[in-house]
Amino acid sequence: MTKPNTNIKHMRSLSILIVFAAVLTSCGGGSTEESNMTSDSTNAMTAERNVAVTSLQLAPVDFNHYFTVQGLVETDQNALIYPEVPAKIISIGINEGDNVSKGQTLLTLDSRVISNQIDELKLRLTLAETIYKKQENLWSQEIGSEIQYLQAKNNYESLEQNLEALESQRAFYTVKAPFSGIVDEITPKVGEMANPAMPLLRLINLSSVYIKSDVTERYLSKIKAGDHVVVTFPSVGVVKESKIERIGNYINPANRTFKIKLSMKNDDLSLKPNLLAELKIRDYYSDSTAVIPTALLQMTPTGDEFVYAVVDNKAQKIMIKTGMTFEGMAEVVDGLSGTELLIDRGSRSVKDGDNLSIQ
Repeated sequence: MTKPNTNIKHMRSLSILIVFAAVLTSCGGGSTEESNMTSDSTNAMTAERNVAVTSLQLAPVDFNHYFTVQGLVETDQNALIYPEVPAKIISIGINEGDNVSKGQTLLTLDSRVISNQIDELKLRLTLAETIYKKQENLWSQEIGSEIQYLQAKNNYESLEQNLEALESQRAFYTVKAPFSGIVDEITPKVGEMANPAMPLLRLINLSSVYIKSDVTERYLSKIKAGDHVVVTFPSVGVVKESKIERIGNYINPANRTFKIKLSMKNDDLSLKPNLLAELKIRDYYSDSTAVIPTALLQMTPTGDEFVYAVVDNKAQKIMIKTGMTFEGMAEVVDGLSGTELLIDRGSRSVKDGDNLSIQ
């Protein structure tokens, strides 16, 4: 009775072991097959890598490099007008903002004192002239003495010179425009006293202006008279072009700069004295060269520069050397002829030899 029970237990244990082994075998076989399928799929994807990019067609262009400095608008005809004599102002013949011509009367000062002196002198001169002519007539007839004739002549000529001097002084009482321009400001009012130490008005001619700027000495050998300059006036939103008219011969030891001067046309009178100007001065120029956006430049771990070009719809890595850069563009001095088709957007996602889908 005991033996049959033992055999049944043994057979059950053996059956469990066989089933467990079968399950393990089945699981192991499935994992290997799945791994092989994944590997094959990855290899297929790698072999068929196709990257969507945009392209940029190069063409040889001129490359200009500029540096920027600040300057101020100036004019030689910007003057404070002072009276030459102290006197009361009796009339002002112009208003602020008026355009006046050279020689036009601006203000009139009280000249009654000197005018009275001139009137008195004219009477004395008339009498002296009469006496002189009589003495001259008598002397021509050898009547009278030579001393009387010479005294009469001297008195007449002396009074004549005094009258001329007084007439010149009376001109000081009329203030005239020394040049044509705009009356920018009038300081005194009618009835006030004019004083040679106090200005009467400011007169400005804006038709002819220029710009002066201080440039650091390291550009002394890189610029010359005649170089192209782009001038921006931020306050008025105006951009003009000019050329360097003159380069100074003195280096300021305080800030190591030299001065440059540019003439400017100001037909619309928009440029005012002391207006701030930003000068972009060209210090380098190259014609018909390869120029690329700096965003396309890439570097190897060793610092060498390269870009990707499109060759037969594949990405081709080209090693290059760049020169100067300006406003997001770089001159290529070696590696490109300037006629290549470069990868633009997507250039940092490709590898050498990748198939490309040009958008």
